[in-house]
Amino acid sequence: MTEALPAVSRPWGMRALLGAVLISSVGEAMVIVAVPWFVLEATGSAARTGVLLAVGAVSSGLAGLLAGPLVDRWGFKRMAVTAWVFGGAAAACIPVLHHLGRLDFATLIALTVAASVLDVPGVAAVTGLVPGLAGAARMPLERGNALLGGVHQAAQLAGVPLGGLATATLGADTVLALDALGCLLAAFLILVGVPSPGPTPSAPAAEAPAGREPSLAVRAYLDEIRVGLRLLWRERLVRALACSGAAFNALDSGLAGVLLAVYAHRELGSAAGLGVMLTAFSVGVLVGTGAYAVVGHRFGRRPAYLASGAGVGLLVAGLAVVSPSLPTAAVLLGLLGVVAAPVGPVRTTAFQRELRAETYGRVVSAVDTIGTAAVPLGAAATAVAAESLGVRPALAALAVAYLAVVTACWRSSALRTL
Repeated sequence: MTEALPAVSRPWGMRALLGAVLISSVGEAMVIVAVPWFVLEATGSAARTGVLLAVGAVSSGLAGLLAGPLVDRWGFKRMAVTAWVFGGAAAACIPVLHHLGRLDFATLIALTVAASVLDVPGVAAVTGLVPGLAGAARMPLERGNALLGGVHQAAQLAGVPLGGLATATLGADTVLALDALGCLLAAFLILVGVPSPGPTPSAPAAEAPAGREPSLAVRAYLDEIRVGLRLLWRERLVRALACSGAAFNALDSGLAGVLLAVYAHRELGSAAGLGVMLTAFSVGVLVGTGAYAVVGHRFGRRPAYLASGAGVGLLVAGLAVVSPSLPTAAVLLGLLGVVAAPVGPVRTTAFQRELRAETYGRVVSAVDTIGTAAVPLGAAATAVAAESLGVRPALAALAVAYLAVVTACWRSSALRTL
């Protein structure tokens, strides 16, 4: 799957894409700190902060499914630029309206939704650009995807503490303005640094009877969404990766969002321990992604996918049985990050190879929506397990669940085509 690029081979397009992802991801990570702080300062309500974050997450997932066909209609480059410009403009409106005294809570929710409404199709467009740009740079596709994931992970690792520092020293509204500027700069890099694809054949639009154009256009758009969902169900490999990815997302959210915090509180007795474990995990993911970028193309994707899932399950089991100490937990989380790193690049590479360019956006957006929907379900189920069983039995149960998903993947005939 690739959009046709100009015949001249150049590495600059891939570098521009990685630079854009780096800049936008740093701003995204900074906003993770700045937005809750901004809401607390503006409203003084923790409940409203939770409502805002929940609405943003739900709207992003739902809009991703509905906006998926736009990726296929507009093309990867135009969609990526549009997503960053639209998100950056919405983010910029928040501090501007706040300084003008016109930012009520309803407007804040609307702008938060607008800032994230194109996130899912934007990510699909960015990954859709990788095959053509990696080919132009004479780079293995696995390496291109791993570099993309590594740049995002490095930006997240640096962006969160940078966001905390900037929020404390400059103010949350300034951080939001910087995020908006970063989005616009990322869009500019894609606009000028990524070559436009060559012309691709497209089906002629059907002529509608006079007076019925809007309803027929809506019906045609909904048909495109249905086509994407049918393709997701019909393509056995894509369906298997979507289901296993959603299962892994649910388990990951339970581990990172619930159990590590409970483990740090009950077993380590330190809030700082949670920060150390999460940092160790992030560093591990960065190291593992870098390693996969160098040698990943030499290994089969199916063995890498299965080995990563099995390694995560075994390391979570180790966390459940070893003596609770911060150095041991940090080492285990660092190793867990290393072995988990190939999962994302493997899945992305499989989608890029399996799907046609003209349907890639709507299918991948649907897959990402399913994966996003699994996150709160996994966190809620894990929280119940931690309260009813205790943290160590819950970790053991989570490890068993990881290994059960890996076993299902190993037995899946569809995943043998990886």
